[in-house]
Amino acid sequence: MYDEHFQSCIERVCSVLDGLGLRYHFTGGLAASFYGEPRFTQDVDLVIQLSPDSPETKALLERLSLGYYINRQVVLDAIRQNGLFQVLDQETAIKIDFHVGEKIPGELLRSTRQQLLPGLTVRLVAKEDAILSKLLWVRLGSEKSKRDVIQMLKGKEEVNRTHLRKQALKPGLAKELDQIEEAVSSGRHPEDPDLIS
Repeated sequence: MYDEHFQSCIERVCSVLDGLGLRYHFTGGLAASFYGEPRFTQDVDLVIQLSPDSPETKALLERLSLGYYINRQVVLDAIRQNGLFQVLDQETAIKIDFHVGEKIPGELLRSTRQQLLPGLTVRLVAKEDAILSKLLWVRLGSEKSKRDVIQMLKGKEEVNRTHLRKQALKPGLAKELDQIEEAVSSGRHPEDPDLIS
């Protein structure tokens, strides 16, 4: 599923972030593939906690400028606005999306350590938070995210449904969750146009 370039990209960014003691975890396609149906993903997504004026942020910018293509002003603006910035790994040309700040309240406190590949253990978003994060994209019309949620709900690892339902209320995702759970239990196809209305 992932080649040695992808693995080396992950290892390098982990080394940078862990070396600075930053709070982060991987999310997006990596999490959907781990918890649901394995699929290829072309980039890396992570959620990270950063403050604009902290010494750690300054150190991160310095470290990233050594091995990644970055736009410092875009990065600083994204950090101030709890937005998104992208960097490009110079060695592998893999894009890494840094999502600044939690989109799901408390998600960074619930991170888990998971082995993505032999010899590669990383901080990964908890399964329930991965589902909620994808539901935010479902709300925006993402069919791929809808399929990801269904596959994660059907996946081998248990889902804490009580926690998932409770957490879905905070960002107002209960309706989307209800409709997809009903589809999973009834066996409807993930691309059914009436699945999320």
